[in-house]
Amino acid sequence: MTKSYRHQPVTEAELQSLVTLSAAEERAFFTRNLHLVPTYRDRLLAVALCQGAALQFLGRGYGVNDFDVHFFYVQNPRKPRLSRAVKRVMANVGTFQRVPVDFVRTVIPGRGPTADLVAVVDHLREFLRRRPTANAMHLAEKAVIGLVPPKLFGATIWPAV
Repeated sequence: MTKSYRHQPVTEAELQSLVTLSAAEERAFFTRNLHLVPTYRDRLLAVALCQGAALQFLGRGYGVNDFDVHFFYVQNPRKPRLSRAVKRVMANVGTFQRVPVDFVRTVIPGRGPTADLVAVVDHLREFLRRRPTANAMHLAEKAVIGLVPPKLFGATIWPAV
């Protein structure tokens, strides 16, 4: 199956739409998975736009096939892994009409969540630099743009090579 790319810019309007969609998905995820509330609800480190749409935001992309939104959680030793299931929805994202949005949850080893923005970015960059998982290797090939927390909005967490 050939991928279909939309050749239009990804702007802050699209990022803001993704913030709204990701907040709704985060609530829905824990409603669907009540057993994970005690182990992961308070361990969210950041939410970010990744892959090709992140490259498009940086002006280095080749179009948008879909929006990959990753929820990065600090690993809980009581449950070191989350399911790799990807939740796909069709949504309007800024000026993109009825585009696929994939929500992916990624667990990162390390200390608990922090309000220190520099520590959050350093933690994510170290994870991508070390590439300890297949997911980290895949993410490190392109770009990662912050969505949440608000101080991370639009920030380049991981530059494209």
